[in-house]
Order: sequence, then structure tokens, then C-alpha cells
Amino acid sequence: MKKILFAIIALFVLIVIYYETIGSKQVVKEIKREVNKEIVQLKSSGFLIENREIKGDREHLIIDFNDTDRIAEYLKNEHNDITKEDMAILKGMKIGVDMHYNPNAKDAIAMDIYPIKLPNIFYENIISSEDKKSLKTIEDFIEKKGLLIHINIDKFLSTFNGYIKDIDSDFKLKGAKFNGDIDDNRVAKINQIIEQISFSAPKELNSKVVDLKISITNPMSKNRDSATNYTIKSVEINDKIDSIKIENIRGSSKDTKRGKLINSRAEVNIDSIQFRDSMESLTLKDINSIIKVNNIDMEAFSNLNSILSEDLNEKEKIEKITPIIQEILSSNISIDILNVSIDKIIKDKKSIDGFKFKAFAKIDKSLDIKVIKNNIEKLVEFINVKINIEASNDFVNLLSDDQRAVVLMMLLQPIEKNGKKYYDIEFNRGSLKINGKPIM
Repeated sequence: MKKILFAIIALFVLIVIYYETIGSKQVVKEIKREVNKEIVQLKSSGFLIENREIKGDREHLIIDFNDTDRIAEYLKNEHNDITKEDMAILKGMKIGVDMHYNPNAKDAIAMDIYPIKLPNIFYENIISSEDKKSLKTIEDFIEKKGLLIHINIDKFLSTFNGYIKDIDSDFKLKGAKFNGDIDDNRVAKINQIIEQISFSAPKELNSKVVDLKISITNPMSKNRDSATNYTIKSVEINDKIDSIKIENIRGSSKDTKRGKLINSRAEVNIDSIQFRDSMESLTLKDINSIIKVNNIDMEAFSNLNSILSEDLNEKEKIEKITPIIQEILSSNISIDILNVSIDKIIKDKKSIDGFKFKAFAKIDKSLDIKVIKNNIEKLVEFINVKINIEASNDFVNLLSDDQRAVVLMMLLQPIEKNGKKYYDIEFNRGSLKINGKPIM
């Protein structure tokens, strides 16, 4: 949903130019000129423009997602992470756009964006009467503009705001609003608030997300220098027997570009996760994680994704992806798990201390795929992994109910201190050490 919303906002932010307030008639004239330019661009990029009507300061048109391959290429140049597979899902969809130029003293343009035809995928494999009934319900919903995004852009092309119309059915959407900043005709920042999202399938599944807040800086930056912060008050999922409740989620992520490589960092903190069924309950308290991935060659990953989506035989795919994988590995990519931890675990009202986990993994950039291809056993000579685990004795005892964990604990002899077990594991160029003692 986020990707599609960003794509829609970006398409229509580009239709407005920077201008001084020079009178409403001249303003409308200048904006319409730019709209015409962008419509020509859309047509040449795979979109089909239908039923365009202009009446004074109002305009209506329909955008048909006709040639999704060409659309994907156009959007990829703007946003980098749009793929042909993403767009193929939207093939056949039509979106209505109502524009009001110079709607008030503050805004240059106001837009209503809404689907008027479902993508082709909705009509595939519709056989049963129940499927046909569900499809008819969705068609009636969109015919009444049940899904509608409203956007206002100010006269100095510096800010925008809007909302998504409330939805009240088995799927509920309430209080979805957004605003943001524009810099050089691009979305520089977007903030979104959703009071509630819920889905109810009677006698099957119920889910609800409450108070979601997201802030994203440079959401469509070509340089991938972007940052995201979000909070969620609660998430609930339940059926007849089982239920999950997650409370107070706080997260952030940041991508930083260095040359052609990206460093990415993600952090998540959760107050509690509660699992319940008819027999028992389990609660995890104070869950935290911090993960970094350094030296990501996103262009190479994008090329790899494109090749994997092509209709090629196995031999052709291997020939094409081998040099790309070599390029990815030669960038000195690494994964650093700075922290994954659970402070407390409460099982059937009994509380125990949890664990802390850290890890670092790296493949030496000198690795040669051709050598590994002929002798896969040599791969271990290029791998470096370090793992540190701190776990309470009670937590280790809890794991003893799982036979696989028992076997692992027999192999990994810990250091015991102050009621906790410590594991220091290092695998470097084929050599394994546990707490400093060579194992192999």
C-alpha cells in the first residue's frame, strides 16, 4: 500500500510548477500547461489517458494502467524500487482523477484520486458463485468511490496534505490523514496517521491495528538517503482459539548512500507480545532489535531481481546472475546484528529472565564465484561469523522442552556466571571456536 500511495503522490506532484501568486486566471493557465506536459509524458510511458474533460478550473481524466512493463521502467527511473512484478499486479486497473485548480487562497490544486476499474488479476479464476458475489461487492464499492485519496498542494509547491476516505465494511479504515513537504518538485517528507485498520471475517479471523504513525524523509530519493520512524499502539490478531496481541511498537530505519553503496540500519522496540490459546499463555516483555547491513550494492541487487523475473531457463539464469552475485560480494557486504533481546518471558504467570543475542557475518570480498562453483567446499574459507549469546538459566531450561535445542546445547558448552550462560562463537575461514576453544 505504501509503495502505491507514494507512486500516486509522485505522479501528481510533478504536474505542478513553482510560481508566485499572479492572479487566479494566470495561475490556472500556467498549471494547465504543466498538466498537459505531464499527460504527454504519461502517455509515452505506458499509461493510457481516457475521457479527459476540462471545464473552467476543473478537470477530470481516467488513467489506464495499460502497458505495465513500460510503466515500471518509467517509475523505476523515479523511485528505483518499482519492479515489473509490482506493476503487473495492477495491469488493467483504471484510476479516476478529479482536479480543481486554485480551489482556495492557500492551495494551487486539489485532487481526488480513486479506482474505477479493478486490475485484471481480480477477474482471474472467478468460478464459484461466492467468488462472483465477492467480486460484485468490491465493484459496487469502488463504483461509489469507496476508496478515495484526496490531496491538496499549496501555491508555493512547498507542502501538501490530504486524507484517505474512511472505509466501513468487513475491512475498516478510520482516520487516515497525511501531510508532507515538497522540495524541487519531489516529496521530501511525508507524515501519515491512521487511527485504526481492522479486518473481520466472521467465524474465521479478526485483526486490528490501532494508532499507526509514520514519518518518512526522502521517501523517493534516487540517492536512497532516507529515514523512517513509526509507532503503533497495538496490533491484535485472533481466531476462534488463538490470539496474538502486540503493544507499543516503536521502530526506525535509515539508509545512507556512500558512493554507489548503501548502509542500512533498522531498530525495533516492542513493549510486549502476548500469545494465548485455550490451554496456555505466553508473554514476551521488552523486545528489542538493532540490525545493520553495510555496503549494499542496490543497483546490483536490482539487476539481480530483474533477471530472476525473466522467463529464462536455469542455465541462462545462472550465466546472467553469476557476475552480478560476484559484484554484490565484492562490495564487502556485511550483516551486523547489534542486539536482539527479550527482557522477560512470562509463561502461565511464571516470569523468567530472557536473553541477549549479537552476531556479525561477512563474506570476504576476495571470494571468486568461479572457484566456488567448481569446489563448493572452499566457500567456508571466505566466511567470517561471530555470535555472542547471553541467556538466563531459566530460559535455557525452558528451551530444553525442544529436543533440537537440547542437542545444540550439548554441542555448545557455555560459560556460567551469575545465573546466566554465555556463548562466544566464532567461525573464521573454516575454523570454529566456542568460548575460545577450537572445535574444528
